[in-house]
Amino acid sequence: MVNLTIDGKQVTVSKTATIYEAAKEVGISIPVLCYAKKLMPYGACRFCLVQVEQMKGRLIPACTTPVSEGMVVTTISDEIKKVRKTVMEFLLVNHVLDCPVCDKGGECDLQDLAYELESTSNRFEGEKFDLPTDEVNPLIERNMNRCVLCGRCARVCDEVVGYGSYSFINRGFETKIATAYDRGLSCEFCGQCVSMCPVGAILPRPFKFKARPWQLKEVDSVCGYCGNGCTLTLGVLNNKVETIRFNDKIGVNDGNLCVRGRFGYSYVNHDERLTKPLLRKDGELVEAEWDEALQVVADGLANAQKGQGAGILSGARLTNEELFVLKQFAKTLGTQNLDHSGGECYKGVTEGLKETIGISASTGTFPQIEKANVILAIRSDFYETHPVVGMVVNQAIRRNEAKLLVLADKRGKLSKLPGAKTLLTKPGLELDILNAMARVLLDEGLAQTEGVDGIADLQAALANFSPAQVAERTGVSAEQLQAAARQLAGAKNSAILMAYGLPYQGLNKELATAAANLALLAGIPGREGSGLYLCGEKANSQGAIDLGILPQGNGMGAQAMFTAAAAGQLDALYVVGEDPLSSYPDRDRIAKALDKVPFLVVQDLFLSPTAQQADVVLPATSFAEKDGTFTNAERRIQRVRRGISSPGQARADGAILTALAGKLGSSLAFTGPAAIFAEIGKAVPAYATCSFNEIGPQGVVWGGESLQPASRKVVAVAGGSEVEGDFRLVTGSALYHSGTVSTKAKGPMAVLAEPYVELSREDAKALKVADGDLLKVAGNGVELKLKAKVGNRLPKGVLFAPYHFAEAQVNRLYKGEAVIAVKVSK
Repeated sequence: MVNLTIDGKQVTVSKTATIYEAAKEVGISIPVLCYAKKLMPYGACRFCLVQVEQMKGRLIPACTTPVSEGMVVTTISDEIKKVRKTVMEFLLVNHVLDCPVCDKGGECDLQDLAYELESTSNRFEGEKFDLPTDEVNPLIERNMNRCVLCGRCARVCDEVVGYGSYSFINRGFETKIATAYDRGLSCEFCGQCVSMCPVGAILPRPFKFKARPWQLKEVDSVCGYCGNGCTLTLGVLNNKVETIRFNDKIGVNDGNLCVRGRFGYSYVNHDERLTKPLLRKDGELVEAEWDEALQVVADGLANAQKGQGAGILSGARLTNEELFVLKQFAKTLGTQNLDHSGGECYKGVTEGLKETIGISASTGTFPQIEKANVILAIRSDFYETHPVVGMVVNQAIRRNEAKLLVLADKRGKLSKLPGAKTLLTKPGLELDILNAMARVLLDEGLAQTEGVDGIADLQAALANFSPAQVAERTGVSAEQLQAAARQLAGAKNSAILMAYGLPYQGLNKELATAAANLALLAGIPGREGSGLYLCGEKANSQGAIDLGILPQGNGMGAQAMFTAAAAGQLDALYVVGEDPLSSYPDRDRIAKALDKVPFLVVQDLFLSPTAQQADVVLPATSFAEKDGTFTNAERRIQRVRRGISSPGQARADGAILTALAGKLGSSLAFTGPAAIFAEIGKAVPAYATCSFNEIGPQGVVWGGESLQPASRKVVAVAGGSEVEGDFRLVTGSALYHSGTVSTKAKGPMAVLAEPYVELSREDAKALKVADGDLLKVAGNGVELKLKAKVGNRLPKGVLFAPYHFAEAQVNRLYKGEAVIAVKVSK
C-alpha cells in the first residue's frame, strides 16, 4: 500500500493505483474525457492534469500517473483551471455545436465539462468539421464531426472486444477516428464503442430521436439471452423498452454487452406478441378469455393423467421462481414426465460433470478467466454462444499474456486473438484430442493423480490415443497435442471452456467428461484462480439444472416423451417457453409426435410453429416483464426486474401455473418471488445462503468463487467417429442470434436476416458457387435449399449452418449427431 496526500486529504491505496483512482477513493472528482475504468490508461484528453509537489508543481495527467509514497497532489488551482479551460477551447474550435439535435444531449461528457468549466466563449477560431456521417450499417451511426479523439472506441474494440474496427488516421488537424480504408463500419456490432463514446460521435441508430435520457425510466436487470448473465439497464418510455443503457457501475460484466444484449431487446415490443389465450375451435385457433382457457387446459391435463399421462417441457429462460412453481405444478398434476431444453444438451453437466467431479456446475467464476495463464476453449463457437465471456478471454490475453488453445473443427473469432493456437481437427473427433492430451499428462508424469480415482482404468482406455495415433486420425500434429497438454499442466491458473445447447447435442456428455478428466489431471477443479466452465445456451440453463427440471423418478425425459407421443402412448404435452418444432433436432420426428398427441398446450411469447399446432395457446411474458432471479453459467444468482407491463392479457409463467393449479384444486399461491425464493432455499441448499432481497448488483455465487469438487474420478470415454463423405455438415449458433427468439428482434435481424450454409472458398470454387447462390444440401433422407455464404474459416469439405431460423428447417437434417454426412450441389 502507498500513502499520499491529495488536496490535503491523506489517502492509502494500492501501489498499482493511479492518482485519478486514488482521488476517486476519497471522493475527489478529477475531470476526464478519455478515461474509462475498464480500459488501459491513455492520457489523451489532458483534462485530468494535476500538480505534484515532488515534480516541482509540473502538470501531469492523473489518469496515467501511478501513485508513489509521500506524493502530494493538488487537483484544483487557478493554473489548473486555466489549462483545463484552454483544453476545452481547443476541442470546441472544430467541434460542431449541434447539441439540440444530438442524441447524446443530456448525458454528454463534453457538455458536462463545458458547464463545469464555465466555457461560454472561445478565444480561438477555426472551421467546423464537415465530414460525412457513416450510416452504412443498421445499428451504429458514426458522426466524426462530433469526435473529440479520446480513442475510447478504438481502445475498447481492441482491448475488450478484440475486433479492431477503429484506428486513428492522418495527422495534426486532419486526425480522425476511422475504419480500415475509411470505409463504412462493418463489424460484429456489439455496440461497445457506443457505450464508450463520451460524446455523440457514435450512437445507436435504433434509439435515434426516440427520447432524451432524462425521459427514460432506467431498470437494472439481466439479459434474457445466453448464460453469461450480463447486467443490463432497460431504458423505458411509455411502457416500452426503447433502448438498452450502458452501466459499468453495477453488475458483473463491466457494462460489456454483445450485439444481442445491446440491440436484441425489441422482441419484447413486437407486434406479434401474444396478448390473449387461444383455443382451437372447429380446427382454428381463436381468442378466448383466461378463465375458459385455463379450465380447458386443467381438464385436458387431468384427463390425460387418468389415461396414459401428461408430460411437461420447459425452456431455460424462465426465472428460478417460475421453474420452482413449474416443478410444484408437475407434482400437483401427478406427473414425473418433466424436462427442459430437449433433454439431451445439458447432460454434459448433469451426467458428465456429475460422474467426474461430483457437481453439476462450472467450478469457477468469469473474472477468474481474466487471470488465467492458459485457456482451453472447446469448440470455436464458444465466442458465438457466449460473446462477453469471449471478451474476458481477449482481456486475459492482452493484459495477462494468457495462452489460448482452441480445439475446434473450424476457425472462429477466438482463433484470431493474439497468439491463439487452434487445434483444427476433423469434425466429430474433438474427443480424441482431449484423450490424447490426457495421455500426454499421464505418460510424462505431469498429471496430478493424488486423490483421483479411476487412473488405472483411464490409462488402459487411452492405449490407442497416443499423440501419433490421434494426429493421424484428426489432422492435428503430435507436436501440437503435446505442447498443448504441457502448457495446460504447467500453468499456475488455467481455464477450460465449453458451451452447450440445442445445436450441440452430439457427444455433449462425452466431451464434458473428457474435459473434466483433463481438468482433474491438470489440477484445475477447486484450485483458486482456475476453473472448468460449462456454459449453457439460455439465460437460466444453470438454474433449470439446479432446480431439477429433469425427469422425476421413473418419469420420461423430452426424447422419451416425443417417442411415446408418436406411438400414441402419451395423452397430453404441456410446452412452456419452448419451440421444439423449430429448434429441437429431428424436426420430422417432433412434428409426428405433436401431430399424434391428443392434447397439446403451448405457453409462449409468440405463435411459434409449435404453438400453431396446439389445442390451447397461453400468452406469457418476457424477461423485461417479470421479477425473479436467473442463475448464470458461473453459478451467480442475479435479480431480474420488471421494466414494463405485459402486453394485453399476457401473464407471467408463474402466474399461469399458479392459476392452473387452482383449477386442479391445489394451491400454489405465493406472496411473490421473495417467498418462492425462500422455498427454493429449502429444496436446494445452495440457494439457502441468501434471501431474495439480499441479492445485490453483483449477485450471489452459490458454492463460492472456486467450487470444490464433491468427488475426483476420471472416467474413460471412447473417441469420436469420423464421418465419411465429401462434405460434412455441423450446426451451431451464429454470433448475432440466440435460440429462435432473437429472430423476432430487429437488431439481430438487421445484421443476419436469413439462414445460410457456410463453406470454404476452396469448396465454393470447386462447386462454382458464389455468395448468395442457392445450394442443395442433402443428408439423412432430407434435402434443403440454403443460400451459400463463402468464407475463410471452414476447412475443405466442412459446412456450417446455424439453427436459429425456423423457415430453414435445418433441424430436419440435424438429428442430434455431432456431424452429418451430406451431399452438396447447385
